Amino acid sequence: MESKTMGCLVRPLVRAGVAAMLVCAAALLFAMVPARAADTPNTLQTLEGKLVNAQGTCPLLKTATKSIPLAGRYDYIFQTLEDKRLRNDDVRLEGKYLADGNFQVETIYTVHHGELYRVRYYCETCNIVGLGPGKCVCCQQPTELQEVPVNRNDKNILITH
Repeated sequence: MESKTMGCLVRPLVRAGVAAMLVCAAALLFAMVPARAADTPNTLQTLEGKLVNAQGTCPLLKTATKSIPLAGRYDYIFQTLEDKRLRNDDVRLEGKYLADGNFQVETIYTVHHGELYRVRYYCETCNIVGLGPGKCVCCQQPTELQEVPVNRNDKNILITH
């Protein structure tokens, strides 16, 4: 009699153990695969157009065919998109589309005569480079918007505003 009772107890335990192992294996498999293609790091898109920032609206990228609402992946990127000194500039933006239709910007370049420029904010007094517009973290003076060439060997060429 003990063997029947023991057999009845062992079978459900074995089944439960196998089921638990299958659930864990499935969870590990799904954890390794991104939920969407947009979650992979290789899916950045590049858009080019004019940066438009009408008062009271979010920044827009105006292309030949449409206007695309912009969002920044980080606060400093959004603040850069809102910078009046970049208004109506030709830009190249790298990022991805969000579910709400906004384009989430990760990298901003300005374009002058076909050349790319990296945007940065600089305090000449303290020799500090900042990521976004505003005051210097050291002396609290306004930072200067600078555009640094990306593809040129001559690093002495800067466009300042």
